[in-house]
Parts: sequence; C-alpha cells; structure tokens
Amino acid sequence: MQDKLAQALEMMKKNLGDALPSVMPKMHEKDPKAFAHHLAGKQYSKPPEGGALDEASRALIHMAAAITAGAGGCAAAMARHALDVGASKEAVLEAAHIAQFAASGAALETMEAIFDEV
Repeated sequence: MQDKLAQALEMMKKNLGDALPSVMPKMHEKDPKAFAHHLAGKQYSKPPEGGALDEASRALIHMAAAITAGAGGCAAAMARHALDVGASKEAVLEAAHIAQFAASGAALETMEAIFDEV
C-alpha cells in the first residue's frame, strides 16, 4: 500500500509541479491513511473514460469549487491542470469570476443579519 501511495504522490508532483498543495507531501508522510482517503475521493471528480464532462471542464469546475472553499493551492493546481488539458486562459479566468460571484452569495446572506439589526 505504501508503494502505491508513494507512486501517487510522485505522479501528483510530476503533474502539478509547483502548484501541488504543500499539504500533500506532509499528509503522505504524517498520515498515510488520510492521504489514501483523499486519493480514493478522486474517483468522484475524475471518473474513468466515458464521463459526461471532458477533462478541461472537470478541471474548471474543480478549480471553481476550490475557490469558493478557500483552497488556494487546490485552485491553483486545477487552473494549471485546466490549461494543460486545453482550457484557454480566458476560460480559466471566466470560471474564476463565476466562482467569485457565487461565493459572494454567502457574504450577502451574512449581511442580511446586519440589515435586520440596523
């Protein structure tokens, strides 16, 4: 199992380069079980051949979700991946703007409590 996890980490380093979130090697070293659990979750975001979305679309959605979750390292990694698999710079920026707008909804809902007080 450790060998497969080490191989997965090396593949991530190769594919993501500097955009690899710094937590990944640390998680691999300190908590291999959590690292394995993270890798198992990828089956939902990267289905085998025949998924309904192409790889660039999946990367853009993943990036946008990471932005709204505040996961900067993950967002950067997915932006790089999206570019690598054919998304244009304009598509990456558009998806980022959509994520920013979607995230602003939470701020607006939080502001409602203030409006109720003033």
